[in-house]
Amino acid sequence: MSYKQENEAKADFDDVYIMPTPHSYISAMSSHGYQIGEQARPYFKSAAELLGELNQQAWPVQMLDIGCSYGIGSALVKYGCSFDEIVSFYSSRAPMNYASCCDVMRMWLNVTPPACDIRCVGLDSSAPAIKFALDSGLLDGGIARNYENGASKKQQKEEIAWYRSCNLLVSCGAIGYVTDKTLSAVLTHLGKDHPGSQGPFAVMTILRMFDTEAIASTFERYGYRFEAVPGITLRQRKFIDEQEKTKIIQLIHNLGFSTRQWEDTGELFAHLYIAARPDQFPTLKERMEDTRPHSASNAQTQAAIMAVHRNLTREKRPLNHF
Repeated sequence: MSYKQENEAKADFDDVYIMPTPHSYISAMSSHGYQIGEQARPYFKSAAELLGELNQQAWPVQMLDIGCSYGIGSALVKYGCSFDEIVSFYSSRAPMNYASCCDVMRMWLNVTPPACDIRCVGLDSSAPAIKFALDSGLLDGGIARNYENGASKKQQKEEIAWYRSCNLLVSCGAIGYVTDKTLSAVLTHLGKDHPGSQGPFAVMTILRMFDTEAIASTFERYGYRFEAVPGITLRQRKFIDEQEKTKIIQLIHNLGFSTRQWEDTGELFAHLYIAARPDQFPTLKERMEDTRPHSASNAQTQAAIMAVHRNLTREKRPLNHF
């Protein structure tokens, strides 16, 4: 599956992913109203807690963050930092010098009790981002690898070992940059260290502009049930300009979705997808639905949400606005 057309429509932030420290990345995301990490955090955390409960803490929960960049997902989920706190930290407290920045981050983490009892492993194509996340202590393990370009197809023993020991796969906005190629490389080994336990689970945010057919087929090929969770639509960020907005709205229309209550307002939105073994899927889905805020919405918004999610899931049930 190639998302060439979709990626050409979307703004390119590649230059901020290759800096030694996260300063440029955090600044760029903040300036464009990045929200998806903050909005996805409760679902990732809830899935981790569910795994711990189901396995009665017999096996550690180890989260593999695909497209982890500088380990921000770990800061959000494991340490419970808000994105605003992270922005403030890098804008006012973290030095630009690499070694000093790593030291200050380690000190911050040392006085920040973990909010979730997990270990975090990151996979990203940016070697500088993975290096920083490891050196600063944000990640317990890291893999710098690009499965999309066809290079270095042979997996190393160390990365296979990391995949085998992980039982929760998360991804926040990475689908599109990564495709079924990356997922196949990971799912071949994911969770194999404890085959009789509950899991692995996957919880992913995917922008509405991306066709998920190949992603779903890949999960199904490895024995998972993969679906969108009805009623959960999350803000990603603001469009950088009218050109990006126009192109992306057209792509979403091509998939048969309305943008009137969503992208027309000036922001990108993502759906929440989950995957699990078929017998375990209902339990994960129920937990995700229970995690969703149940705020009241007007009838017009409710109708729009229901129309979108009938296309995704063909389930007819009341849906709440996130």
